[in-house]
Amino acid sequence: MQNINPMVSTIVQQIMVSENDVAAWRRELIRNHIFNVQEARDLSEREISLIHHALLTQRLSQLSSDELLEEAKKQKLQYHVNLEGDQFQMGSVSY
Repeated sequence: MQNINPMVSTIVQQIMVSENDVAAWRRELIRNHIFNVQEARDLSEREISLIHHALLTQRLSQLSSDELLEEAKKQKLQYHVNLEGDQFQMGSVSY
């Protein structure tokens, strides 16, 4: 199993919280021919949410670092790097 980029996970969580529209996610599954109308109607809100989460993760995992940074800006995510005193040199080199 492939490790998920932490930035992808953060962006996915932000999208899930900011959008939080199960009906729209259900329509998207139908529009993209992932499920037919009856199948989508039979799915619970939790199932729809989990499917949407997985699809977002899959789509964002295929983006380059630059594209992920653009998506983070689009989602208005702010981040910073905090390097502790004794880890500063090692952390700054790896950053």
